[in-house]
Order: sequence, then structure tokens, then C-alpha cells
Amino acid sequence: MKKISLIIVLFLINLNLVALTMKEKIQQDLSKVGVKQEIIDETVKLDKETGEGFTTKNEDGEVSTEDRDKWEKIYLKDKRNYVALERLIEFYFLTRTENDSKKEKYISEYLKTDISEDRKNFFLGKNFWISSKEKNKKNKYFEKVKSISNNQYYLKVIDFFEYLSKESKNINEDNNLKMVKPKINEITQKMDEIDKILNNKDLREKYRISDEEAYSEQLIFFLAGGTLKVIAGDTEGMVNDFINKIANKKISKEVAEYNKNKEMMTVMTIQMAMALKGFFGEMSEKEITKLEKLTKKLQDTEMFKRIMENSEKDETIKSDIHLEDKRKKFESLSYDEQIKQIVN
Repeated sequence: MKKISLIIVLFLINLNLVALTMKEKIQQDLSKVGVKQEIIDETVKLDKETGEGFTTKNEDGEVSTEDRDKWEKIYLKDKRNYVALERLIEFYFLTRTENDSKKEKYISEYLKTDISEDRKNFFLGKNFWISSKEKNKKNKYFEKVKSISNNQYYLKVIDFFEYLSKESKNINEDNNLKMVKPKINEITQKMDEIDKILNNKDLREKYRISDEEAYSEQLIFFLAGGTLKVIAGDTEGMVNDFINKIANKKISKEVAEYNKNKEMMTVMTIQMAMALKGFFGEMSEKEITKLEKLTKKLQDTEMFKRIMENSEKDETIKSDIHLEDKRKKFESLSYDEQIKQIVN
């Protein structure tokens, strides 16, 4: 009897160690609302293909609607498929589509779906914040979440975005590093609070955050805070944070594959920050040596090695003929516009 009990306990422990993947999350969520298995399988397959939601451009430099059309096709097969609807709406936000009747139609349909109100409003609020030109513009979706939800992940992310909106312009304009540092420290502290949730398997399960989503969010929050450090003149701090907190993280092949474009954008942003430090500032020999050591440390990270390996196989956006154009456009953007690009 004791042996059987031990086996049961070990079985339950092993179950508890199994993380929530996007495939499992989609399967569980759509099964609950009665979507057919065939459509669930199509949704899982397309989600894996499109990854974390980057938009692509065609040869004429126009935003490709191919992925949008695929998500729309799946959604129209069964309008209970709110996963497909979320990805469809996300496309309209990512492409900064304003006053589009279809976008408004899909948002209206989404708000009527049979899922929790805080999830719906958090999803719309986050996308609204990312696409909004005025970061201090009142976000009615975030306000709704704050009034109805006790989901600590949602509330901490909203707090982070709102503080970032409030302080980023001040940090960008303030040349007094002594005044800026406390604000950056406050932003870092808020990021760390979110990180505690994203690094905790039990909390991820509680708040229905898949492994792929958790890692994607960590890249977003790191870059948002890291960019502020660069603006404040602490490029070294940004790179060290990246190496210590993100770049050597142990993640599955599935998580890395899902976020490969975002990993590339992260490393590219860091390399640009380091290059700009050397280009614009007069550096002493000691500073040059320090930058060279940081570059070497960066190249030795697991993420950098993954990107190099994938680029050799032409499997990342580095092989995209528009990448160089994207890099130049990114460098020419204002600080606020760079933040928008990063959180996408």
C-alpha cells in the first residue's frame, strides 16, 4: 500500500512539473468552448507557424496580409475560436490600422466571446497601449481590468506600462543622471515583480501563461527597461542585465523556435546600442576594452549561439531581404517610436 501511495505521489509531482505549452493551452481553451478537434489542430499548427506575431512585408515594402487572411479563414469556420480572433485583432493593432471597420467589428465580436472579462480587456488594453501614439491617452481597457480583476499578473503589467508611459519622456529629456537613476530603478523593480511570476511555473499555470508567452513577455519587458538604461547612458548595465537575466536562460527548443524573431530583434537592438555608444562617444582605451569584453560575453551566450546557428540554416529573420531596411528604419526612429517597435 505504501509503495502504491508513493507511486501516486511521484506521479502527481511529475504532473506538476509539466509546463503549459501553447499547444496545450490552445487545446484546453478551445475544447472548453466546444470547438471541433479538426479546427483546434489547424489553430495549433498556424500558431506554431506564425510564432509570436511579427508582421512581414512583401517585395514592395507593404505589410503582408497572408497571416491575417489565414487567421481570418480559421476564425470564420467557428466563431467560438477566440484564439484565432485574438491573433486576427492583434494583426490590426500591430499594423497601426486606424478606423478600420473590420477591426472594430472583430473587437466587438471579441468582447462578446464567452471568456473572462479581465482576459478580454487586458488583451485589448495591451494592444491598444502598444499601438497608441499617445502613451498617456486613457486606456479604457486597462481601466476596466483594474476595476474588476484580482489577477496579479494583469495588474502588475498594467502598472508597469502606465509607469513607463508616465516616466519615459522625462527620462529621455532629463540629462541629470542622478535624477534619472531612481526612476530607472523603479522601472527595474516593477519588471522584477513581473519576472517573478513569469519564472514561476505554478503562477504561470494559475494565470494561464504558456512557456512560449512567458519568454516572449520577458524579452519585451527587458527591452523596454533596457532601452531606458541606454537612454540614461548605462549601455553596460543593459548588456549585463541581458547576459545575466535573459541570454543564458534554459528554454526548450519549442520556446526558442516560437520566439526566434523576437530573439533576433533583441540581440540586434543590443548590438546597435553598443555600436552607438562607440560611435557617438569619445571612449578611453579602458572603455573600449570593456566594450570588447562585453561583446565577447554577448557572443558566448546561449541566445547568440542559437541565432548564429539558425542564421546559417536561413531559418531566422536575418535571412529576410528586408532586415537591413528594418535596421536602418529602427535607428532613425525617435525614442518613443523605438519603444513601440520593441514591445511589438
